[in-house]
Amino acid sequence: MSVGVDIFYLLLYVNDILLTGSNSEFKLRDLGVIHYFLGIEVQSTAMGLMLRQHKYILDILTRVGMTFCKLIDTLISTFKVTILPNPLFSDPTRFHQVVGALQYFTFMRPDICFAVNRVCQFIHAPTYSHWGAIKHILCYLWVTTSYGLHITRSSSFALHGFTNTDWADSIDDLKSTEGYLVFFG
Repeated sequence: MSVGVDIFYLLLYVNDILLTGSNSEFKLRDLGVIHYFLGIEVQSTAMGLMLRQHKYILDILTRVGMTFCKLIDTLISTFKVTILPNPLFSDPTRFHQVVGALQYFTFMRPDICFAVNRVCQFIHAPTYSHWGAIKHILCYLWVTTSYGLHITRSSSFALHGFTNTDWADSIDDLKSTEGYLVFFG
């Protein structure tokens, strides 16, 4: 071990930060009120914080070449993803990159979680049908770029639960899909 050398470890995952090191004293600089962090736009409101990914959505649409896509205001009801035979998608790397970006959106957009999860199930052998489902999700995001999470303060300790089940929805194996949300406060 070298004498006079301080080591610091910064662990960062989305908005969780852990800082530790060999020296307990270090300088930090206050950068002021947060406005943009890891692709998430942060806006202060009278009730709390509004978190959106408007710019990140537009960046992904530009990268995929879909800045002027068809307007779709519903997400799931118009497409079903299946393992039925279909030609394999010609650029699986592109498919994987876009699916990865969509997974990052699910932190802020619980409305797309099911659809993104569904296309992720076919990442091992994506077809043109699966790429069509991704394009559908992207078109939906284009229409809903202003959507986000509004985080507010609450002194309540109430527990609220919501669930939804789609019985035998899978075309491939007739399995059911269930989702739930639980809020504390």
